[in-house]
Amino acid sequence: MPDQKADSISQWADTAASDPILRSICGLDSDTACGVASYYDFINRLWLSPLNSSARIKKLRPFKSKPRRKLKAGQKQPSKHSGVVAKLVKLAIKDGLPKYHPKRVLQRLLARAVVDDSMKLGILGNPQSFVVAADGTPFYSGANPRGTKVCDCKSRGIYDCKCPRRYSDPDARLGWDSYREQWYYGDNLFCVVAADSPYDPPVYLRMGQASRHDSVLCIFALSEVRELYPNIRIAEVMADGAMDNYPTYELLHSWNITPFISLDSNAKAKSSGELPSGVLCLDDKGNPICPAGISYQNCGYSHPKGIKYCCWFAYKGIDSPCKCTDSPYGRTVYLKPGDDLRLYPPVHRDSKAFRKRYKRRTTAERNNKRLFIDYDIEAYGSRSSKMIFALATMAAINSHLDA
Repeated sequence: MPDQKADSISQWADTAASDPILRSICGLDSDTACGVASYYDFINRLWLSPLNSSARIKKLRPFKSKPRRKLKAGQKQPSKHSGVVAKLVKLAIKDGLPKYHPKRVLQRLLARAVVDDSMKLGILGNPQSFVVAADGTPFYSGANPRGTKVCDCKSRGIYDCKCPRRYSDPDARLGWDSYREQWYYGDNLFCVVAADSPYDPPVYLRMGQASRHDSVLCIFALSEVRELYPNIRIAEVMADGAMDNYPTYELLHSWNITPFISLDSNAKAKSSGELPSGVLCLDDKGNPICPAGISYQNCGYSHPKGIKYCCWFAYKGIDSPCKCTDSPYGRTVYLKPGDDLRLYPPVHRDSKAFRKRYKRRTTAERNNKRLFIDYDIEAYGSRSSKMIFALATMAAINSHLDA
């Protein structure tokens, strides 16, 4: 259905019923085809939620209008609850995150029916040194964000009331789309992609509310990827500044995973530990600054001392205007990653190795482009998380088949 770009299940049911070749490809009977209800019933069987969707739609919810204040260009929507990522990380380290959610069958379908075979074919990278890129993207709901009024305010001449309303998509929420720089009504689709593959195929999907921060979804995603693929060892994780927080680095450190995460431009680089002698402070990229006010030059990692920094003048072969040391080599300081996991990652952000590896994070962007443009999964105008996630899973399966 996504491959043929059918915009609805009803349209697809008619198309498959009239084409014997499509019926044969789908494994349907040669003489008869499934009705529309059979497709919806099939999707219902893959969804574990015991809640009655009709009853949820009828339930009234408070009305919330779109905020008038827009965030800055490129700025992510802040997390609703302070400290929630730290709490989730503590649970994840103890393997105590909730296991049950309605998406598990579809996630296992993608893993066992498709990703495992792609791994055997060798198109996803080395399973014992697996590299993934993680990113969330907005998924616009087809429902009306203003809901349906059930009050009698209109008959009384009140047209701009704030009374509770019914919403055809009970799971959708308001969120900030940092790419389009606008508020949207829908969900947040979080994808984990095989970063070392030339085909950019997703290995894991998860859906969250639009107001849910990427850093929260990332903790669940990484934990569930490790559970879904016990024979795969994740060696590197690549993510943008939305995942730049100390708890995430602590989690990756405990799992022996190398982080490639850019510093959040809205968060100042502050060391959580004591700085070594000869370091005045840190610049906005986490590099140490000498007492003369000049940033040291990063010279790579020196085991077991840590990240090595040399005097900038000595590194460039220029006579230093200050005489802070008698050594012709210039002053040298070391910062250990263990002192501050966020500012001193094992591969420093200013190094060529980091920049070269971090370029592979764009694989997550290409995956999003394939799902939302090539397969156009938003064109269905879905009004439930169940249909949204089913469509995303089908498009992810097609991504592997195309590879």
